[in-house]
Amino acid sequence: MFAIEILSALLNVGFVLGLAFRVRWAWVLGFFGSTLAVILLFDSKLYAESILNSSYALLAIYGWFSWGRPASALGPIISRPIALVLMLGLAVGLAWLMIRHTDNPRPLADAIMFSGGILGTLWQVQRDRWNWPLWLVLNGIGIWLYADRGLWVYAMYSGLMAGLACWGWFRWGSEVNAAKATSK
Repeated sequence: MFAIEILSALLNVGFVLGLAFRVRWAWVLGFFGSTLAVILLFDSKLYAESILNSSYALLAIYGWFSWGRPASALGPIISRPIALVLMLGLAVGLAWLMIRHTDNPRPLADAIMFSGGILGTLWQVQRDRWNWPLWLVLNGIGIWLYADRGLWVYAMYSGLMAGLACWGWFRWGSEVNAAKATSK
């Protein structure tokens, strides 16, 4: 499992770097990194995280096709407050289900990672800059969650991803500012 953990982490770091540079091929790396993570996380009894990574793999396919179109063709972004409330509602419901029906030792953290990860990925597909602070929070939770399960490479990977989320926020912000300056 250690080799799968390392390869998955490397592919997913490549994915986030590619996203920060707004490169379409990043979605391919995300697909393979997420597919490997499914195996790793299921083996660690992080069931919602395993399902989440299955969702990431599917969303990577969607992201690949969506990023092949202009950003203006993606449609409106759902209201962020509504999306966050829905995310938290999903997390509470999923945590309740896992408490009742699984042996997951960290159901609430796992459920927050699941619901927040879906929202963050949808915001990435839509090229919404606010995906980055959400990922910063989720990766902070991930550091603790993965360390708790003995997934030390994934815990360090989450720390790196938190740093990349900060960098992505500023990188996408500088692109927005540059676009505003050239349009004046």
